Amino acid sequence: MAQNISTSQMSPVEKEFYGLISHADDFFKIELLRQAKSWYLKALEMNIETEMVKKRIAECDRLLAYENKLVTIIVSVAVILALATILLF
Repeated sequence: MAQNISTSQMSPVEKEFYGLISHADDFFKIELLRQAKSWYLKALEMNIETEMVKKRIAECDRLLAYENKLVTIIVSVAVILALATILLF
C-alpha cells in the first residue's frame, strides 16, 4: 500500500491503523483470507479510510465464497468417485 505520509508524521492511531492494514495485506498476499479479513475488520473498527478497508473485506469475502464453492465441488466429485468405486467392486 502506498503511503504519502512518513511514519514520523503519523499519529499513534494512524500508525496502529496502518500496522493492522500491513498485517492484513501480508495475509492476503499469501491467500490466508480468513486471517486477512480478521485484520481488516480490526482496522475497520478504527474508522480510518473505511471505504478502502470495506473494499478489501469485500474482496476477501468474494474469494472465500469462490474457495468454498470449489471445496464443495471437489468433495462432491470425491464422494461420487468413492461410491462408484464401491459399486464397481
